Amino acid sequence: MYVAVGQGIFLLTSLVLYAILARLLEPAPYGLLRVTMTVLIWVEITVNNGVPAALQKFLPDASLSDPVVRRAAARVQALIGGSVFLVFFLAAPLLAAMLRDPELTGYLRLALLDMAGMSAYAYYRGFLNGKRAFRQLASAIAAYGLTKLLVSSVLVYAGWGINGALLGNVASSLGGLAVAYLWSRRWPKSPVPAPSASVSPGGAGRIVGEREILAFVLPAVGFTLASNLLLQIDLLGVQRLIPDDAQVGYYSAAVVLADAPRLILLAFSFTLLPSLSHAIAAVDLAQARSYLRQVIRLLALAILPIVAMAAPTAGSLAALVFGEAYRPAGPFLSVLIVSYGAYSVYITLVTALLAENRPRRALAIPLALLPVAAAAIWLGVAWLGAIGAAWASLLCVGSAAVIVTVHVLRRYRPVPDLSSLARIALASAVVGGVAWLWSPSGLWLAIGYVLLGSLYLALLLALRELRFQDLTQIATLLTQPRLGRR
Repeated sequence: MYVAVGQGIFLLTSLVLYAILARLLEPAPYGLLRVTMTVLIWVEITVNNGVPAALQKFLPDASLSDPVVRRAAARVQALIGGSVFLVFFLAAPLLAAMLRDPELTGYLRLALLDMAGMSAYAYYRGFLNGKRAFRQLASAIAAYGLTKLLVSSVLVYAGWGINGALLGNVASSLGGLAVAYLWSRRWPKSPVPAPSASVSPGGAGRIVGEREILAFVLPAVGFTLASNLLLQIDLLGVQRLIPDDAQVGYYSAAVVLADAPRLILLAFSFTLLPSLSHAIAAVDLAQARSYLRQVIRLLALAILPIVAMAAPTAGSLAALVFGEAYRPAGPFLSVLIVSYGAYSVYITLVTALLAENRPRRALAIPLALLPVAAAAIWLGVAWLGAIGAAWASLLCVGSAAVIVTVHVLRRYRPVPDLSSLARIALASAVVGGVAWLWSPSGLWLAIGYVLLGSLYLALLLALRELRFQDLTQIATLLTQPRLGRR
């Protein structure tokens, strides 16, 4: 709940920021900014999801020495961050040429300045997550989003254009870093064991060095790079294959909106990895099964109503957030909202493979699907135009979600409550039907979402999928000050 609140603040600030940018920038430069940020996000995966995931994996293991794990992880993070920055800074002209726009070279190099701050911020975020300090982690995520909104909007309004938005992104990493670092400094320090303390591989104080961290990080980074490329390759394909810059801008706006729910749903994977790692280290299969059963239900509770409400109102939603000029983004969003929902299922449940210390097996899934995705996008654009890329994305991301779900069900047998999933699906279908028949627009759409969300909640209560006691418990959990340290 804490991480979901932090991600919710980040989502809200991101949507407000992109609504501001869409109004201050024309569709063509806005599309250019989104393509630059897409490349940057893909590059920063190397520091955003490797070492932080290793900290989430190894810190919950009581047999390991915290200080040594942290120092080894910090050295690996610095090595990876510096190397990746140098490679991509030099390769920026080549990337710009591949994307058919030499102007991208300067924007990409400016965006890459964020690597230093993001490397440090991601490291401390991984530490807080590994310690399951979810309240503190949420505050760092919120600080990142608020800093980005403030600095980027001020600089763009001052006339700095795309450069101002990219500099605001650099400032956001420093804002998140400041809060995460301050929380980590207040965390009780563990003593560094003497060399003689690390005798037995399974004994308390066992030392994990750079080699073991790297053995986990490299395939984990490769997995996340391949997974995000699987998710983002449709936008890159549209940029490469569609000559109309306005279409790229509409598609980019649809990607922003479709990606928004995923940012909140990342709370599941953020909390599931350290929790599953703790259960697996303790050889507690029943607890791991319980975690997965809960996560499957919560994913259904969150994803199904979002898709049901957003798909029928996609054009109005794009117009509300970005302005009437972006209403043509609606058909893209109707398909992409389903694709990004499937990705949330995939990226959450694949956590089981990372918790088992099997990042290579996780990596094999997106690597196998990437050639299929590239071919599907090329064919889809050739036959249907930009909307064909959206359908290709849904096909390939949906396949990844199915593969991972089958693995989790066979490996852990969490036995999801089918009657519970059926009630959630029924409530979502009713809400989707009302949204399709009503189809509000303008400010009525915002009011409509509130009413539709209330209807969904009422249906869950009527079907006894939720109880009033559950809502009271959620409010109580969020007000317990020590929950974040558990």
